[in-house]
Amino acid sequence: MLNFITRTFYHDKIYTTEPELFYKLYKWQCGLFTLLSLRRILGVVIFGVIGTVLLIFIKPRIYGLGFIDVSLLLFCLELIETKKTMKFNTVEMRTPSQIRTLRMEQFIKKFVSMNGRALGKKEWKAIKKYDIGLYNDLLSDECQHYCYYYSLEIAKIIKDSTLIWGAIEEPFEDGQNYYAHAVILRNGYIYDSNMRQSEKYEDFIKLYKFKLYKQWDYDEYSRKDFREAEWAEFRKWCKENNVSTYEKF
Repeated sequence: MLNFITRTFYHDKIYTTEPELFYKLYKWQCGLFTLLSLRRILGVVIFGVIGTVLLIFIKPRIYGLGFIDVSLLLFCLELIETKKTMKFNTVEMRTPSQIRTLRMEQFIKKFVSMNGRALGKKEWKAIKKYDIGLYNDLLSDECQHYCYYYSLEIAKIIKDSTLIWGAIEEPFEDGQNYYAHAVILRNGYIYDSNMRQSEKYEDFIKLYKFKLYKQWDYDEYSRKDFREAEWAEFRKWCKENNVSTYEKF
């Protein structure tokens, strides 16, 4: 379902030679929010279809009319919400329904994050025990665009992780636009703190046309001066490979 929704709504918004892989990996980032936003419309269709079938084949017809009434009610609520959305979004505010949608999305994405192949429940428990603030940040939007920091912090706690720095091609932009990125690798899966999910390393490389800078084990990245020691060399590599947004590394 989420793959289908992502394909339907994003097929003309992406620039990648691996669209099917995009739909698979971005279903929680794009498809989930879209599905939750369409919940009333889907309700209108589902209850309307059920009501119509019951009216035709089942007696008494009151059951079918009940479903159709629910469908009409949801349709009216959607019209009201559309008017609210136009009014609120004009002044850059979210409607109560949009806020509820975001909360539902965050709840589901938290479950997805905590049940991955790179980081599972055991690893998340260890992170929570070590630093509750870090744990909360990693399961929220606070960690967006700070992969260089959060990937290193995760790796320091989950010591059998491999820390990887490199560059990814942005699938939402036309042209070969590469951006600096950091992830951790465990059990053949990477954990991407921006996406907040585990992905097969092979899929990650294939979708993003990933360019590898270096990878390190715990004995190397746990040094106090690790980032400072890699600072100059990584920036030099980024410039040589036309990689953008590397300044914070």
